[in-house]
Amino acid sequence: MNKELLNLLHTRVANTSVGASTARGMGPKGTVKAASDYLARLDLRRFSVQSEKEFRRLLNRVTRAYIKKLPAGAQRWGPARKFLNIFLRDVTYNKYLCSAYGLEHIEPWLEVPLDSHVANGLWKEDGGKDLPRWKTVIGLDARMSNKYQQFAANVAAKKGIFRVHLDIYYWRHPHEAVSKSHQRTLKTRR
Repeated sequence: MNKELLNLLHTRVANTSVGASTARGMGPKGTVKAASDYLARLDLRRFSVQSEKEFRRLLNRVTRAYIKKLPAGAQRWGPARKFLNIFLRDVTYNKYLCSAYGLEHIEPWLEVPLDSHVANGLWKEDGGKDLPRWKTVIGLDARMSNKYQQFAANVAAKKGIFRVHLDIYYWRHPHEAVSKSHQRTLKTRR
């Protein structure tokens, strides 16, 4: 794969990861452009680390740097982390980017992008009512996110998937709509 095509794919994934609906209500005009521009320039090779601990440290560093690149009024931890998590998920879903930057092994470490759909889905899972009350992505901080991510990892393990994929289960789908037979089908494909 040539470098020009990889750059174009990288930019495309950055632009499709953070759209108007993803960033709705999370910042002033210009938030989507600033968010996707930062992701389009992000060096993906940095994420080809060898341990989950290294990955988490890098994810936290990049989140802090990302916040500063968003417009005033959008410089919050929750939106920056959500945008970054969606982007990294979509990068790993793209076989060309994933392969070119050696990211095949990070899938188990990726976080589920948190929003009200995911929070509601997790809340409906066994033990989910013990999670902190969900407010908004804007109000999300690292401490609350960690609680949701830990719970999501446990839920995903029971489903035989990685937590990053829980977004697929919960986004625009009521938790009850995911049938047991469909869950079994997804498990067998993994």
